[in-house]
Amino acid sequence: MHEIHSELMQKYKSGANWFYWIAGLTLVTTIMTVSGADWRFLISLGTTQVIDGIAAAMSADLGSTPTIIALVFDAFLIGIFIFFGVLANKRLLWAYILGMVVFFLDGMVALLIQDWIGVIAHVVVLIFMVPGFLAGRQLLELEQAMAAQAQAQAEAHAAATSSV
Repeated sequence: MHEIHSELMQKYKSGANWFYWIAGLTLVTTIMTVSGADWRFLISLGTTQVIDGIAAAMSADLGSTPTIIALVFDAFLIGIFIFFGVLANKRLLWAYILGMVVFFLDGMVALLIQDWIGVIAHVVVLIFMVPGFLAGRQLLELEQAMAAQAQAQAEAHAAATSSV
């Protein structure tokens, strides 16, 4: 039972850690965009890329203010994914699924702007995340069963020692 628990835990952590990858690669993409680079990581938030693109277009007329505002929005979105990662790694399944939904919605932004590579990247990441979520559900069920078994053994031991 403990071997199954370890295997499920590893699969769960692997899935939950995708939130950190998304946040980290989005941060690097944002820095590169602000620095004038013309490339991005595939696994980053499309929403921040749209925000950065709008800010770049507006900066020609308005100076650096749109870029600063975009960086604040980007930091907020990156922080949300770090938060999802922290909560998911504390095994709060609601945060895991909510994070996946938010990432899915971000993929819809990529679809709206016809960023087909971004859409494919979002789908691939979600495909890697789903087994982790399912492992988390199995992990909770296994832990409940293990706790019930331990309780039953303790009660049986207490009954055996009290009858002696």
